Amino acid sequence: MINITAIIKTVPFGLLALTSLLFSELTIDTMLSTNLYNVSYALFLVGMLFSWWFNRSRVFFLLVTFALSDWALSNTAAEIVGLPFYKASIFSIVCMVIPVNILIFSSIKERGIFNTWGLLRFGLIFLELFFIAAAVITKDSDLLKLFTQRLVSLDLARVTIPQPALLAAGITLLWLVKKQLTQPSNLNNAFIAVLFAALIGLQLKTNVMAVPIFFCAAGLMLLTAVIQDSYSMAYLDELTGLPARRALKEELMKLHGDYTVAMLDIDFFKKFNDTYGHDTGDEVLRLVASVLKGVTGGGKAFRYGGEEFTIIFPRTKIADALPHLEELRAAVEKTPFTYQKEKKGKKSSAKKLFVTISIGAAERSEKNKITENVMKAADTALYRAKKKGRNCVSK
Repeated sequence: MINITAIIKTVPFGLLALTSLLFSELTIDTMLSTNLYNVSYALFLVGMLFSWWFNRSRVFFLLVTFALSDWALSNTAAEIVGLPFYKASIFSIVCMVIPVNILIFSSIKERGIFNTWGLLRFGLIFLELFFIAAAVITKDSDLLKLFTQRLVSLDLARVTIPQPALLAAGITLLWLVKKQLTQPSNLNNAFIAVLFAALIGLQLKTNVMAVPIFFCAAGLMLLTAVIQDSYSMAYLDELTGLPARRALKEELMKLHGDYTVAMLDIDFFKKFNDTYGHDTGDEVLRLVASVLKGVTGGGKAFRYGGEEFTIIFPRTKIADALPHLEELRAAVEKTPFTYQKEKKGKKSSAKKLFVTISIGAAERSEKNKITENVMKAADTALYRAKKKGRNCVSK
């Protein structure tokens, strides 16, 4: 079965690869470069509107950063400023600002845009602009050295990005990878690809089309991440990562012909919650969901609500689905959950806990021709499984 979540995670890097391929096929064209800058500005604006609409402040302020950096590196900006020191310094400054801002804005929480928190973030960007303007106007070469000095004695003649900026980018990359491993999300994944897009564009800056095309790709990645994140909120359960009830309803509408629906829930879950606490209960829900994700036989698991889950087997008779459901029940029964029991003045002791599930299954038949009736029949079968003593599969 196609893993939609895995596909979504590859989208930013797919865009990066596609952009690199497109860039390799383009010939240098100053007029095209100007048009690419205009396209990137439009894309940044659309991205800002989307991120404001969906309350994604991290993306909004990164788009502001890229829009300003894109303009600052353009010939238009150099002509307007008209200072030789600007041309000599702006590239090194932008190389540092982008990874630093990606680090900052990827780390903060979503607290809105046009409010007190948003004003503080606008203030940060304003301070950066003020700092750049002050350095350019005063022609402070000592200040510029902070962005251009050699940190290590290595022959990096082919690397156009200054070493301090490379160090900042390396720190940012390590932070983003760590965050994605511990708190995986579409946005964290996109931030990594965005950093690479920015670095590639800056490295290839001698080609007048490199910066606008790769910055444009970065904007598109951020815009796509907002859409992906909104999809996840609507269709994926935040706690377990399984498709949620809305996704289940849409999946049921697609069913036709033979199919089997299974309803299941965790046995004595309320008692478990009362004994060990809701946080532990949430961990158990995640544990059970991780097992359900591995259902075989072409089944697809959904979070129905509370401790209840649903599994759909398209184009499958109930006789063919039952062995896979029994295998799933046994897998949950054998999967331990490690509970850390806190003791005053002592180290926490680990305790292995086990939970079981009851499953009720029903198939489409002459009696139950519509999905609503099949769901009700599966729910009735779940009730029978509980009456039998739980931890079993009933039909």
